[in-house]
Amino acid sequence: MSTKQIRVFSPASIANLGPGFDVFGIALDGIGDTLTVELVPDTGVKVIMSDEMATLIPTDPDKNSAGAVLQHVLENYDSSEGFVVQIEKGVPPGKGMGSSGASAAGAAYASIQLLGLELSASEAVRLAARGEAAVAGSPHADNVSASLLGGFVMVGAEYDVVRLEPPMFDIVVVVPEVHYENKTRLARSLLPKKVLLKNAVHNVGNASRMAAAIAIGDIELFGNSISDNLVEPRRAEMIPDFWKVKQAALDSGAHGCSISGGGPSLFAVGGDAAQVGMAMAEAFEGAGVASEIYLTRPSRQGARVI
Repeated sequence: MSTKQIRVFSPASIANLGPGFDVFGIALDGIGDTLTVELVPDTGVKVIMSDEMATLIPTDPDKNSAGAVLQHVLENYDSSEGFVVQIEKGVPPGKGMGSSGASAAGAAYASIQLLGLELSASEAVRLAARGEAAVAGSPHADNVSASLLGGFVMVGAEYDVVRLEPPMFDIVVVVPEVHYENKTRLARSLLPKKVLLKNAVHNVGNASRMAAAIAIGDIELFGNSISDNLVEPRRAEMIPDFWKVKQAALDSGAHGCSISGGGPSLFAVGGDAAQVGMAMAEAFEGAGVASEIYLTRPSRQGARVI
């Protein structure tokens, strides 16, 4: 492979993790997008995807999370060349597993490596977040920072990210076969404009416990603190039999369960992950919805050359 071409793996992620809306993210092991990015003499950005994925994800660079990142690089950094990016999707799009974030983070990482850009972690996250803005309408960095940096991340103001090395524990993600047009925009449109103080305190308290749990390696505390009184009740209406599926996870031994990112997938922590996943899938089946089960763990690695 020439120095003008790079092949990158960028992991999937779960954002929010219950009470940590737009702040928490965690990278997932073994699930991700693979991007081959090449510098070419022609100006501009060309996005290549399989025919199947091109029906689900725009290849117009302005509307594609990876393409938007590379377009921004060309417009703002000194490069007389263009980019061709081929995206092999390993993260199911529109399911709340950070699909657009994985592609955006992979493109950011690849362009930084190819052009030798000297960016801080927060600057790299800001760059990747431009890809999310192309898809969601506004930048948010919980998914992209997890995919870019790996581990468990907490996003602050001005893309200042605190990263913690997570302990290893099982995570199950159950992905229902339901589809929405512009799912991310829809999920964000459901957010409340005002919240009760007691609900805000509830979320802050549980988010604090979760961050502490990662730091001290207490997975039971982490799972028991997955409780969201702000966003989950609004987004639950997007997901068939959400409350029954969540209860099935808890009844089968999970410490905690909530919506993965913007949904419609759910994730659970604790108990026998395979057994918990089967219980959740059976609950979806009771609602007449097929689903797919992903068994995974945190990834301590973010985007990287392969």
